[in-house]
Amino acid sequence: MIQSYKQKLELEEHYDAIIIGSGMGSLTTAALLSKEGKKVMVLERHYTAGGFTHVFKRRGYEWDVGIHYIGEVQNPNAAIRKMFDYVSNNQLEWADMGEVYDKIIIGDKTYDFVKGVENFKNLRLSNSISILFLIVTRP
Repeated sequence: MIQSYKQKLELEEHYDAIIIGSGMGSLTTAALLSKEGKKVMVLERHYTAGGFTHVFKRRGYEWDVGIHYIGEVQNPNAAIRKMFDYVSNNQLEWADMGEVYDKIIIGDKTYDFVKGVENFKNLRLSNSISILFLIVTRP
């Protein structure tokens, strides 16, 4: 049950676990305990659950601070995929990120982050060194 901070709370007499905060780890823990039959309360002081899964907007800028990419979920035998399947009752549908899943743009230069370990390894070394140099030397 989800209750708004604007309404009078309806509390149970007993909880097996009380979790403070509603970030990814807390919500995962609460889901796992609940699936195992435990009565769980999650407390959050922010008006929206999710911790660092939010998008933040300040002074015309927008950014998200949560997970951007999750590797190995395409493999149904991977431990992380099994965990997501269990917590979500196999309800998550994973979308392919495409061949280029991210870009870094610094000035007039663009650096593509490509899908697949081998593709990533085959990027030109000079591009990787340029990225690191620019990140380290720019204020």
